[in-house]
Amino acid sequence: MNIRQILGTLYLAAFVLGAAQADPVELQPLVSGMYTNGNGVNSQWVQVDAGWRGQLYGSETWGTGIWGLADANTVLGLGASNPAVVVTYTGVLDQIHWADKVYLDTWAPTWGPQQLVPFLSDDPSQYQDNYAVSFTGYISITSPGLYNFGVLFDDGFMFNLHGQGLTLNLIRDGLNPRERLGFDQDLQLGAGLYGFDLVAYERLEAGVINLSWSQPGGDWTTIPEDHLFTTVVPEPSNMLLLLAGLGLLGLLPRVRSAMK
Repeated sequence: MNIRQILGTLYLAAFVLGAAQADPVELQPLVSGMYTNGNGVNSQWVQVDAGWRGQLYGSETWGTGIWGLADANTVLGLGASNPAVVVTYTGVLDQIHWADKVYLDTWAPTWGPQQLVPFLSDDPSQYQDNYAVSFTGYISITSPGLYNFGVLFDDGFMFNLHGQGLTLNLIRDGLNPRERLGFDQDLQLGAGLYGFDLVAYERLEAGVINLSWSQPGGDWTTIPEDHLFTTVVPEPSNMLLLLAGLGLLGLLPRVRSAMK
């Protein structure tokens, strides 16, 4: 090994060590407290036909369908009465772990099982391309510490995580090979609710979107429903919880009246 190779090896080792020891990003919750028994996430889905043309490459003869985030956001803004719209779906979902039939049949053994997109079926003849989805809600952290978030996607997405005074994002625009993307640094999170929004899209063939979290040394795990909320739920005060537990909540107005 010559001196140039040795220096290159030392540089690479220092780079890897520095990346591994990078300080975590501290992010405080939008609402502090302990929140459990979540109800899932808000979702909006829109699918367009194969001939729909967006702003990215719609002027090209070959440019039909969804090609990136700009097209996905345009599709999500289309109403059900638009002639290019095949189907719309809006509803609260338990988790973010969705895929089409091509992914489930071909890639689930490699990348992990998901649930079938709500408006799709197992019918192999069904049109399952060119759809976009928007998820919004809150993630509950009940055990303060280091976390990372990962998005498994095909074809593209944008994920924003909102804390107090700071928003962090992950993004893959355009058409990309299937992968899971996480933050470069772990996040130091406190107990409470963090807002998020996630836009994803699929153009052709396999499509998947999954939102997971991990802690140092752990595996990626789909964020469970118990830690997902569609809206901010005010945390009851300790006194009200105590009174409810004692069955005295109904007596509270009379106690206050007697004290006047």
